[in-house]
Amino acid sequence: MAIRRRIIPTVILAAFIVLSLPAMAAAQGSTQWWQDRDYGRGDYGRDRRDDYERFRRERLRTSARRLSDLSRQFERDLDRMLDRSRADGTFREDRINDQARSFRYAADELRSRLNDSRNLYGATGAARNLLQQGARIDRIMSRVRFVDSRVTSDWAQIRQELRVISEGFGFRGGDFGYGRSW
Repeated sequence: MAIRRRIIPTVILAAFIVLSLPAMAAAQGSTQWWQDRDYGRGDYGRDRRDDYERFRRERLRTSARRLSDLSRQFERDLDRMLDRSRADGTFREDRINDQARSFRYAADELRSRLNDSRNLYGATGAARNLLQQGARIDRIMSRVRFVDSRVTSDWAQIRQELRVISEGFGFRGGDFGYGRSW
């Protein structure tokens, strides 16, 4: 009888431990592919990839919209600044204004391409053109000595958006994807 009193509680305790092991393991969480919630549906990971692509596309559209607006403001401020400078009425002023206008056109083109397509491949050429125009303007901004704070602030915001575009399209390196590091 004494043996039964020792065996029965021991068996019950052992059964309890064995039955609680799966619950303890589940509480630890798992990163195993076979325990992923998407695996049984046959579209393993597709939802996450689609969410990421949607997020990336929307981020690029937002950045292109901001860049288009900023490029208009930059063109106006730069023209005003040049009209009050030593370069007023010179060939140099005309070239700088032409570059700013080309940059604005490139920004508008990218915005249009991103709004028209669902995939980013169709907008890659427009993005590359915009980044090249941005690199030209960046060189001009580094050479111009009479830049005021408004134009400098506009350009700093534009550079930030150009970085977003460069990273979003996967262009490597600095200088908006073309080699120089910031």
